[in-house]
Amino acid sequence: MIATSTAINVVTALLAICVIWLIYILFRGHTESLVRTIVAIVILGIILGYLHNTKLTMLSFKAIKNDLFPPKIPQFNYTVTETEGLYSRRIIYNFILGDQLDRTSPLPPPPELKVVMDPSGRTFTIEDPESLNLVLDQLNLPRVTHGARELVTITGNPTDVGVYRFDDYALGTLIVERTVFQNKNTLQSYHAISRIIVDRAK
Repeated sequence: MIATSTAINVVTALLAICVIWLIYILFRGHTESLVRTIVAIVILGIILGYLHNTKLTMLSFKAIKNDLFPPKIPQFNYTVTETEGLYSRRIIYNFILGDQLDRTSPLPPPPELKVVMDPSGRTFTIEDPESLNLVLDQLNLPRVTHGARELVTITGNPTDVGVYRFDDYALGTLIVERTVFQNKNTLQSYHAISRIIVDRAK
C-alpha cells in the first residue's frame, strides 16, 4: 500500500518531466516521439485527477478497483448502542443479532472480514483492510490505513482472540471483533465481523 499523497507527488513529478520533454521535442523538431509524449501526458493527467478526487488515503490495487467499480455489498443488519464514560464515549455496532449464528435464521448474514492465517495456524491477521473499509464506508466511519494482527498475539490474553485494535484510528480507538459464521444459503463458513467498537475521547 502507498499513501495517496505520495502517489500524487510521484505522478506530478512524472507529469512535469513529460511536459518539459514535450517542450524540448517541439523546440528541437523531434516529432517522431510527439504522439507518445502527448499520450503519456494525458494518461498522467487523468491519473492525477483521480488521485486528487479519490477519498482513499492509502492506495492498493484492490482499493482502487473497488473505488472505481464499487462491488455490490450485501445488506446487513446491525444495532448501535452508545455508552458514556468519564473520559470517553463508546459506540458499538453489533452485527450478530438474536439467533443469527444459527444458519436457519432469516436475518441477512453479517459482513465478511478477509483475514490470513498466521504461520502458527492459531491466529489470523488482517493484511489488506479493504473488506473492513467497505463496511466502515457503509457506517459512514473513516477508513483504516493498514491491517492489524490479532490482539492476542500482542497481549497474550485469551480473551483477545478474534479481536483487532487500531490505536491510531481517526476517531480514537477502533476495535473489530471477528467470529466464524456459517452462511445459511451456501453452507460455507467464513470469518465475519461480529462487532465494531469506536472509542472516542471526550
